[in-house]
Amino acid sequence: MIRQATKYDKIDVIEMLKMFRDEAEVDYVKQLTDETYINKVLDNIIAGQGVIFLEQGKGLIMAVITHTAWCDRTLQMYELAWYVKPEYRNTTVGYRLLKEYIDYGKQLKEQGRIKLFSIAKMVSSPNIKYDKFGFKKLDETWIQ
Repeated sequence: MIRQATKYDKIDVIEMLKMFRDEAEVDYVKQLTDETYINKVLDNIIAGQGVIFLEQGKGLIMAVITHTAWCDRTLQMYELAWYVKPEYRNTTVGYRLLKEYIDYGKQLKEQGRIKLFSIAKMVSSPNIKYDKFGFKKLDETWIQ
């Protein structure tokens, strides 16, 4: 069952974030281990500066709500991590997490809390047709 994470889920969330990090194809990311900072970010998200949807022990999708780069009066929800443990991939877990995120984003837009919400696609992610879910491709991020 997918639900919003609470402060009592932080250990499970951090475990999955570490797994997400360890699967990254960027060595620098694999070296990030500042748990004090991660705890602070999770506290802020759980307190309302974002959302974490969790299927206990299986996967999560996490987002932060912040100002857009273009206007300090306009809020956007940015997806930070969408992770499903390997043994639950190719099941409905990932889809259901994404659907929960999309429904929540639409709800926040209807309430006027945010203007838009986004999702990222990592090179290691499956080839999902995000436009099928109503997303429009805006850019690609390249790192070095």
